[in-house]
Amino acid sequence: MVVARSAALGEEAGLSASAADRIPLGLRLGWATGSIGTVVILSTTSILLLFFMTSVLGMAPAHAGALRFGAKLFDAVIAPMMGRISDSAATRWGRRRPFLFAAGFVAAVAFLILFMPPALEGLALSAWMVSGLLVLALGYTLFNVPYLAMPAEMTASPQERTALLSFRVAFVAIGGALVGFAPKMAASLGGDRPAWAITGAALGALVLATMLIAFAASARARATPAPPGGDRESLLVVLANRPFMLLLVAKTFQLVGLAAMQASILFFIVQVLGASEGVVGVYVTITTVAMLASMPLWVRLGRAHAKRTLFIAACLGYALLKLSFLLAVPGEPALLIHLRGAIGGLLTGGVLLMGQSILPDAIDWDCRRSGVRREGLYAGAYSLVEKSSMALGPLLVGLILSGFGFDPQAARAGVTQSAAAVTGVYLGASVLPALLYALSAVPLLFYRIDERDLEARGRS
Repeated sequence: MVVARSAALGEEAGLSASAADRIPLGLRLGWATGSIGTVVILSTTSILLLFFMTSVLGMAPAHAGALRFGAKLFDAVIAPMMGRISDSAATRWGRRRPFLFAAGFVAAVAFLILFMPPALEGLALSAWMVSGLLVLALGYTLFNVPYLAMPAEMTASPQERTALLSFRVAFVAIGGALVGFAPKMAASLGGDRPAWAITGAALGALVLATMLIAFAASARARATPAPPGGDRESLLVVLANRPFMLLLVAKTFQLVGLAAMQASILFFIVQVLGASEGVVGVYVTITTVAMLASMPLWVRLGRAHAKRTLFIAACLGYALLKLSFLLAVPGEPALLIHLRGAIGGLLTGGVLLMGQSILPDAIDWDCRRSGVRREGLYAGAYSLVEKSSMALGPLLVGLILSGFGFDPQAARAGVTQSAAAVTGVYLGASVLPALLYALSAVPLLFYRIDERDLEARGRS
């Protein structure tokens, strides 16, 4: 019902687009389904793996965070390469779609490796987990870089992109909710290694299915052929795109803050507030429903106000919400926990939709200026920042938890953490994300793209 309502408003938002720039409803739904796969990967690495590696496998938080950070650096390095490859690829399936097909299988195998480690300890276990993280990073990059390049090709209308990306944000919310229930699923199966193996296999199957749906649906998408020759000044091209660079700085702050919050939230709810894993699932569900319900509102606001203004407002609102977590104490009513989830869903909807809508606008700004279509190059640069930032957040949380004396053995045994360790969890779940989201508004103050001019140029 909510997605259907979002579709109706999306059509209304695209009224100013020409018939050639309209994106059919079926294509919107099918293409956006792939976002479930990407967010399952991101949420698994941000929310589940740090918890799994510490509370189930018994690794120290700083060590687990460092392993994930190292694997993400590999991911960040290959992202720009993937952008260039997808820009220049020439196949009967186009220059983006073959990678979507391959990525689903690679990522599914990675989930089996990560959540089914053999009975290893020490360095051997670390090596096994790093190998799984590297395979997962490859699968994510194979899919996400070409996927992010597609909206700028699919339509020349900024408003139509906003409508399209409202579907993507909706499926991001659904994917996040499904991952939110993973701890409950594992706990209901016994909470041990075999339970997490089944949970990981289910998540891997979900990633495979949704990525293949996006591959199949995108056969109907408008695409541009590979440009002749290569772009030898790719880094200079990206650096010269001022709107894109400002967006990258803002997203860096946001993504580090988001990853820190995601890496902390399971610890916060279970080991600080003393709630069960089931509360995590309900919290994520409420956040998801609120995010989905907010899409028509944000699409409508995006028609009446500048995306940048809405983006800044949503970021500052989210920062204030994160600070409110400092007021949460053990035994507080579940209603307050879930109220924060609802407000968080509303604000996250704005942050995600406006950020995702601005990205193809900034890419298109360069295409219209230079006459060269290099969406993959920009998607690779964005993915590099995304991977590095999402890796840095859990690393910071791991360092904070270790620095404040968080005991993984106590976590495995269900023993209460020390007061200092609890303070560390508060820092990771509240203070750090709030600070970073507030800082992300600063570069956005200097972002300047005339959306009405882009719309007019797209019709000319």
